[in-house]
Amino acid sequence: MPLFQFEAVTYSGKTERGTIESESVRAARQLLLNKELVPISVIDVALSQAVVNERSLFFSQRSISAKDLSMLSKQLALLVRSGISIEEGLSILSEDSSIKKHTHKILESILADIRAGAPLSQALANYPDSFGAFYQGIVAAAEQSGQMAEVLTQLSVFLEKREALKQKAVGALIYPATLVSVSIAVIIFLMTYVVPQIVRVFESTKQNMPVITQVVMVISNFLSQWGLSLLLVGLVATLIFKYLLRRVGFKYFVDGLCLKIPIVGALLLQFETARFAGTMALLVGSNIPILSALHYSKNTLSNSVLRRTIEQSEVQLSEGASLAKAIANQGIFSPILVHLIRSGEASGQLAEMLRYAADNAEAEAENKTKIFTNLLEPLLILLMGGLVLCIVMAVMQPILEMNNGIR
Repeated sequence: MPLFQFEAVTYSGKTERGTIESESVRAARQLLLNKELVPISVIDVALSQAVVNERSLFFSQRSISAKDLSMLSKQLALLVRSGISIEEGLSILSEDSSIKKHTHKILESILADIRAGAPLSQALANYPDSFGAFYQGIVAAAEQSGQMAEVLTQLSVFLEKREALKQKAVGALIYPATLVSVSIAVIIFLMTYVVPQIVRVFESTKQNMPVITQVVMVISNFLSQWGLSLLLVGLVATLIFKYLLRRVGFKYFVDGLCLKIPIVGALLLQFETARFAGTMALLVGSNIPILSALHYSKNTLSNSVLRRTIEQSEVQLSEGASLAKAIANQGIFSPILVHLIRSGEASGQLAEMLRYAADNAEAEAENKTKIFTNLLEPLLILLMGGLVLCIVMAVMQPILEMNNGIR
């Protein structure tokens, strides 16, 4: 009898993994349900390795982008709401000529799995880089509840909001980053090309240079001689830093340091809070047990310190503590989030309160981002303008002194 590897959750929210013997995937899922386990994924052990090998040969390893995933979820939700089955909906989407080639291949593969009898959640599990654990969990919950259209609609809205939040954070830094990059390029050009040419003229006159000119000349000579070496050192340091970030301990230290930076740390916390609360709202609203929802939400956080915080909350929640108490005991998330969670638990409207918390955190993050960029931009202009002015003064002052001496 075939052996199947499964991941499931109990009605109390505990995640269980193991193997089970059954005649087919559907029979295995039914056996798990009979044991009061809600299956998330059920995979044929004998076929899984063969499938992986086949797909590694014939399919692109590129994943579906967050933007494309949001669009596909929205389109599939619309098709399902109109009465079309999941299989027909995926078939229609895979025939869309506007989708990317690797996305088309992934959809074709998922469609083939569904036609072979696998549920959508299991078909998605073959592409964890495109469909994360929380996405698979939501789809599995929708399959069990029979509310696929409603859940997919909520999921598409959530993905759109998450992508919009990310774009806002990135967009707010584009102008300052561009300003700094252009200013640094101009300063390097002046210091390594313009200033050395003028310095030769000054040296031929053998006059005493002003202090500011002497300082600029020293810096210019240093950059001319060691500029390429500094650039190489910077590139090597960047590569080393990226390598060290792969180590859990070093990344935890850096993430903790980022949260302590004035203004920036508060911004990061607000963005992560919005992401966490929004994910929890979607999962809880999809009838996924709170403990499993907490586990999936943890994986959407980019900051390892906050992920560790959620892991500690998971332990306390499994020991019988309420979600609000488990979050509050960590002392990192805002009291507003804790209060809304406590209110949601008391009223039975936890998903709705988590949505309020996500909207509030997103609004706070946007406001703080605007204030931060509004303050940062003029400061950068003054700083870069001041540096250029110093270089200009260092060049012009000796020329003025030469003219005065001639007169």
